[in-house]
Amino acid sequence: MMASGHQVVGFTFGVGAITLLPTFEWMPEQPLQTVLFFVFVLFGSLLPDIDTPTSTLGHKFWRGLMTVFTIAFLCYLFVPEYLDTYREQLKIFVMLLLPILIMIRGHRKMTHSVLFVGLLIGYGIILEQAFAIPRMYIGGLIIGVVSHLFGDYITKKGIPLAYPFSKKYLQFVFTFRTGSNSERLIVYSLLLWNVWYLTSNIF
Repeated sequence: MMASGHQVVGFTFGVGAITLLPTFEWMPEQPLQTVLFFVFVLFGSLLPDIDTPTSTLGHKFWRGLMTVFTIAFLCYLFVPEYLDTYREQLKIFVMLLLPILIMIRGHRKMTHSVLFVGLLIGYGIILEQAFAIPRMYIGGLIIGVVSHLFGDYITKKGIPLAYPFSKKYLQFVFTFRTGSNSERLIVYSLLLWNVWYLTSNIF
């Protein structure tokens, strides 16, 4: 599924979560919390494609990562005292980045598996306890990632849900090709439904 399609599906999942799971303590209650919740959902809806430099998020991620590494290397050569000054911040950055780098092993592999979602949940719990990140934002990220996997699951290529234990790609009963008219029809239909649902429940 294309990046725009993933974001529409992710937004739909987010709306569904807020509608169907209002009793959960980690669901947003205030307007700003809701906006930030959807920011994390939309980011999560693109996150699994970080494994390829040609994707929307992957391109920005790898370009940004190379920029950070270049700056760090130049600091090491010319102003090494800055590395000592920001040692703790660098540790946090590496800690956040390391699991993603370990999981990247080619497009639609580790980051498109159930194991990735499980590891992300566990990692989110660690971040929540270590850095006091609100659970609602981690939940939004997970919802976005799950929506991405669902979006690719209903394409003809499918996803390796059991990777790395099984490299078999699984698909839904009814599938479509990425970028096809069928995908556009589904995306536009979800977009119209989201607009109708939000306007009918807000106004």
